[in-house]
Amino acid sequence: MKADFTFDDLFNHVVEFSNCELISADKKIVRIRTVVNESDANPYGYAHGGYLFTLCDTICGLLGYCLGYYVVTQQANINYIKSAKVNDELFVTAQTLHSGSTSDVCDVKITNQNDELIAKAQFTLFNTQKIDIK
Repeated sequence: MKADFTFDDLFNHVVEFSNCELISADKKIVRIRTVVNESDANPYGYAHGGYLFTLCDTICGLLGYCLGYYVVTQQANINYIKSAKVNDELFVTAQTLHSGSTSDVCDVKITNQNDELIAKAQFTLFNTQKIDIK
């Protein structure tokens, strides 16, 4: 099936969510950059865990698209390692660990501007439909 939307369409949706900038994207790794806004923070001024999880989930969707599939999250886990504050620059990297015909496994890490690990996650994606992304 021909893709109904492009990678740029998907990425632009992410940008609307959290002011993201694409650093790189291919079948092995997708990397984005963003800055924590006040709207992304909890009342204490730290990035909300749900915001960090959503960044991880979203980048995995982008990686699934790069692998040639429409995907949904089947399973996910995340470890929050260090707090991120408002105005911190974050780098979110998703890497393919396994790409199969029905599922993909992705490793995700979030680091800050000092290359400190903020969060580490792993996602299993269910491939709902193969697409032609040429």
